[in-house]
Amino acid sequence: MPWFWAVVAGLYLFFSLLYAWLAARQGGSLQKGALWLVVCLALPGVGPLLLWRCDCRSRRAAPEDYRVFYRGSEFCPEDLRRLQPPDVAAETDRVPMEEALQVSDRAYRRRMVMQLLDVEDPLVYLPVLRRALANEDGETSHYASVAIMELRRKVQQQLDEAEARWRSAPRDAEACAAWEELLYRVLQTDLLEQDVRERLRTRYLALTDRMLRADRPAEGCLHRRIAMELQRGQAARAQRLCTRYLALYPDSEQAVQDQLAVCVQAKNGAGLQRFLRSLRQRPVLLTAPTLAWVRAFRKEESSEQRS
Repeated sequence: MPWFWAVVAGLYLFFSLLYAWLAARQGGSLQKGALWLVVCLALPGVGPLLLWRCDCRSRRAAPEDYRVFYRGSEFCPEDLRRLQPPDVAAETDRVPMEEALQVSDRAYRRRMVMQLLDVEDPLVYLPVLRRALANEDGETSHYASVAIMELRRKVQQQLDEAEARWRSAPRDAEACAAWEELLYRVLQTDLLEQDVRERLRTRYLALTDRMLRADRPAEGCLHRRIAMELQRGQAARAQRLCTRYLALYPDSEQAVQDQLAVCVQAKNGAGLQRFLRSLRQRPVLLTAPTLAWVRAFRKEESSEQRS
């Protein structure tokens, strides 16, 4: 039956050519098609099965390369900072700013003072800049003065942008919270002039009054407004806010800390002891710093009772 084997060989050749053409078309490569054809002809019957299995596995498998190690989860080809060589000196030569102002190298002091403007939150280093103003090196003192002026300009710009963003969308809770937090952080410093801080404090009080009219104000807003009322000497107002804070957030440790601070500043010993006795019924988990204050006040109460 020679004709039978001739038909089988012809069909297999046709199948091999068709399979190679499909592989070349799907892969977009004539070399792949030629390789597929050679394998099919070199391994009759076994070749197509072997290629089909390899093709299925390659489709299911993820591309294996090392891009994730140097690109990360997100990669922007336009981010040319990734192509810059690392600054070894800047990464290895690091000391706290308090110590940097005491080193003998005056050029190093000046460089460190100016670098404070490039940190993410320069307001944190404002006390350091204030100390640098009294440095014995005149150039360091001058640089600190320039840095404070530049910081003042940046903070004022941030305030203007935050206020404009909130006024463009007064119902946007995120924009309102951002402006409120920025106002509070600026008011905790002496960066701006006294008259400017008074105007900002008036804006802060008006803004937080509006935020506190909500049924459930944000926890951060309550905490910062209580701290502001204590700074203004308004202990009664701070106590009313603390009562609301504890009712809305019974599991908040910050609310417990604020209540302790209000009782201490108001010199309300009886109210403090009542609150300490009620802590056992509150669903709040206290950390070591808060527990230290609670134990100290309880020891004071027990010593008073013995006396």
